[in-house]
Amino acid sequence: MESERSQYDPVLLGKLLLNIGMTLLHSGAPTRRVSLILNRVSAAYGYRIYADLSTRHLSVSIREREGANVFSGGRSKPSLPGVNFRAVSEISSLSLELENNQKPLLEVRDELLQIQSRAHFPRWMVLLAVSLAGSAFCYTFGGGIREMGITFLATFCGLFLKQQLGKQEMNTYVITYLSTLVSALTIVFCWKIGVVDQPGQAFATSVLYLVPGVPLIIAFVDLLDGFILNGIDRGVNALIHAFGIAAGLASVLYLFNVQF
Repeated sequence: MESERSQYDPVLLGKLLLNIGMTLLHSGAPTRRVSLILNRVSAAYGYRIYADLSTRHLSVSIREREGANVFSGGRSKPSLPGVNFRAVSEISSLSLELENNQKPLLEVRDELLQIQSRAHFPRWMVLLAVSLAGSAFCYTFGGGIREMGITFLATFCGLFLKQQLGKQEMNTYVITYLSTLVSALTIVFCWKIGVVDQPGQAFATSVLYLVPGVPLIIAFVDLLDGFILNGIDRGVNALIHAFGIAAGLASVLYLFNVQF
């Protein structure tokens, strides 16, 4: 069995592990899970790895069981992680499959590329679902039909801008601020023209789509797992986004002297 495993190219395995690791990190996987999957894949091919994981950088060294180093490499990505739990789940399932059914590395690479290229939900569906969710939150906090309607509109406009600016690779914190600004301005505009009399619920719930709930949870998980630096990095990133939301709402309240 060992001789069969040694036929696999460790350089190709190393590049594959770097690709898997960065995909997981930038899909919102906790650091411990990324480390577990990388070790699981490398062990399936008879190698040990030493990985240095951060939220933006991954370094991997592969060693044979005798201790000889056969690959060292790293990969970086300047942007912070997003969320794609479907990719995390599929890569995790692939790693479990490799434990019981070893595949050629080229075949594994092709499967990984398919996972990475798999389309997310259609843009119109995301806009519609998130806007409806915002309206539902508005209703939960006591808003009426009109408040729900303008919350839907404000969420739709803000999220649309967020998606557009994301394509331009703008700073994510600035995107959060500008998206908040657009959503809040939409609510204030509807209030000024008399669509609603008390838009407080709509104003508060129109930006809930920007709240970094998942990154905060992942940050807490990393801290509990002992990955302190990664947990702090993710947590501070989420808090800056929260500050961007607060700054956007405060800007509109100050500029228009709004008092609900």
